[in-house]
Amino acid sequence: MDESFDFLVVGSGLAGLTFALKAAQKGRVCVLTKAEISESNTSYAQGGIAAAVGESDSWELHEQDTLIAGAGLCDPDAVRFLVQKAPETIDWLIETGARFDTGEGGLSLAREGGHSRHRIVHHADKTGWEIERAVTEAVRANPNIVVYENAFVTSLLMADGRCSGAEAHIGEIGVRRFIARATLLATGGCGRLYLHTTNPRIATADGIGLAASVGASIRDMEFMQFHPTTLYHPQLRSFLVTEAVRGVGGTLRNHLGTRFMYDYDPRLELAPRDIVSRAIDAEMRKLDTWCVYLDVTHLPKEQIRAEFPTIWDRLDAVGIAMYKHWIPVVPAQHYACGGVSTDLAGRTTVPGLYAAGEVASTGVHGANRLASNSLLEAIVFAFAAAESLDASERMSDGGESIRRRSVAEADAVRIRRSLQKTMTDHVFIVRRTAGLEQARHRIAALREEYGQLPEAPFSSYSLETENLLIAATYVVDGALARRKNVGLHYNADFEESETTASSA
Repeated sequence: MDESFDFLVVGSGLAGLTFALKAAQKGRVCVLTKAEISESNTSYAQGGIAAAVGESDSWELHEQDTLIAGAGLCDPDAVRFLVQKAPETIDWLIETGARFDTGEGGLSLAREGGHSRHRIVHHADKTGWEIERAVTEAVRANPNIVVYENAFVTSLLMADGRCSGAEAHIGEIGVRRFIARATLLATGGCGRLYLHTTNPRIATADGIGLAASVGASIRDMEFMQFHPTTLYHPQLRSFLVTEAVRGVGGTLRNHLGTRFMYDYDPRLELAPRDIVSRAIDAEMRKLDTWCVYLDVTHLPKEQIRAEFPTIWDRLDAVGIAMYKHWIPVVPAQHYACGGVSTDLAGRTTVPGLYAAGEVASTGVHGANRLASNSLLEAIVFAFAAAESLDASERMSDGGESIRRRSVAEADAVRIRRSLQKTMTDHVFIVRRTAGLEQARHRIAALREEYGQLPEAPFSSYSLETENLLIAATYVVDGALARRKNVGLHYNADFEESETTASSA
């Protein structure tokens, strides 16, 4: 059965819902989300959203910090577009109903790693949840937007070289085709490539798999960001301890109690995430330990509890009192800086297909995302995509889809676990060429095995696994092609060869 809408959105995170609200001013919008509308990476963002709204701040400083973090690989036009749009983005969120923390002088602004000013607008330590709440309520109240939950998009439709919609499997309804003038991918990240990630279970690279199937350009997937501080604990292994904890004075210590960031960067705990993550990895290897510690015991108990109530409660539930215990932390996969290539209007290389949010590569992040730029990027480029839409574009009569095969879930589970172990062992914070080559061969073998297994009834888990295999190929191929250490890509072989050459 076919349904027709002016615009189609795949995904219900901040980028998808923002686009839906703006596009609804031009026509009817359908949002397809594979879980519930509020289940997305956005909801898990603790820190906040970056914007130069403080008296001592400016978009020029925000721009400079973003370019520095991106290690020379940002698109300057995209960065400037982002930071100049930031203040009006905050205004829009407030108008939409988001409740940010305030102080005597207006918005309460925090500071995170890589930022030269306090510019993180936040709602305690659950900013993403609050923003998603406000935007979701606005979407549900908009009569021009239809939302299908539990709708897993299996393929994009193509007609005359143009994306004309998507095919989805919807709960008990079954297969349905959605025809649209324009389709936006807003499917989020790919954290489930790894054994340990801060991402929710839905982060399975679905947009990468869909975009690749229709020949869209995908770039910079080797730049995988690992959050330096996630809780090391068997019950809450991947619980994120926001960077804002270091922003208010939290320090990192090794098992000997030494504050080790003095040995790695003059910015100490507020260095960009790639530097802090590698420093933690180096300390763990040096002392052969399983974690390091985040220490806020020198800060007032009342301040810690007031600023980080969610973290306080989660840690307290497992016997860790922030005001008197050091918090055991390790890095975990957090954010994909690469993705489906887009221009400043969110257009991919396939006509009729747009992308925004973590699935997209706008050029803003370069080799490393600056903290709290992700929520901002999702909104700014979703706005831009919606503004570029042409509601008079002729609607296709339908289109052809690329048929996808499910395999038995037991096989998909086995393949996914093997993939995750391979990525964690060889394509983590510190890489080596031999390990990357081993990962390439293993992933190719897993993809071949998936393709040769008997077909089974529809399984979203199975198709997610295939999407992860496709994304992993881009990550590893990009890492092998990158012959120089930059930003989040760090190959220890290059460092050793540079050291050898300089000492010769």
